[in-house]
Amino acid sequence: MSRRRLELFLTSRRNIAGTAMAVVGLGLLAVGLTSGVVGVGIVAGLYAIGFLAARPETGLRLSLFETDDASQIRSGLERLLSSIRFRVSDDVYQRVGAIAYEIVQTLPTNGRDLDATDPNVNIIRQTALNYLPQALDAYLAIPRIYAERRQVSGDKTPHDILMEQLNLMADKMRETADDIARNDTERLLVNARFLQERFANNSLEPAVPANTGAPSEDRHIV
Repeated sequence: MSRRRLELFLTSRRNIAGTAMAVVGLGLLAVGLTSGVVGVGIVAGLYAIGFLAARPETGLRLSLFETDDASQIRSGLERLLSSIRFRVSDDVYQRVGAIAYEIVQTLPTNGRDLDATDPNVNIIRQTALNYLPQALDAYLAIPRIYAERRQVSGDKTPHDILMEQLNLMADKMRETADDIARNDTERLLVNARFLQERFANNSLEPAVPANTGAPSEDRHIV
């Protein structure tokens, strides 16, 4: 077993849970409630119980299906945040929340699907459905103690590497959201200019009848 694999095993939930149970068995030996081969067997048995009872590290366990439905994407992001709440550090959770917020702000709220032909919309869609879940999935498969303390790339831990990815996504989502807002504003201004030009020479006041003045001088009163 390589050093890295050994470290992953030692810091895994299952080994930690098994070790905690084994300590209980050692305590029984220490106080004389068990002894000899039976006591050692109990220690081993308790370790096995703790090891098997603990849930192993898994990825995100969340499938965001390929979709253009804004409501499904919004619901998927809510489930994503809920699923990582107690599995990551606060800075990771807050950064993911910020990314999700930027994405949600760009989603249509009137029941329309996303316009996947728009490059800005497409990058937001791909971030929500692929880039963000994949980054979290890879990170959550690593034992948390190992991920937050073990340097794996220069002086960077898996936690540091994940934060770099999240910061990059957060910056891109803010930039993309700003681009979408500018495009929407430009469309509004274009429409306003069109209306101004369209109605510039057309009076909306009702026409005044031509014969509203005094009676003609050649009209006789009988």
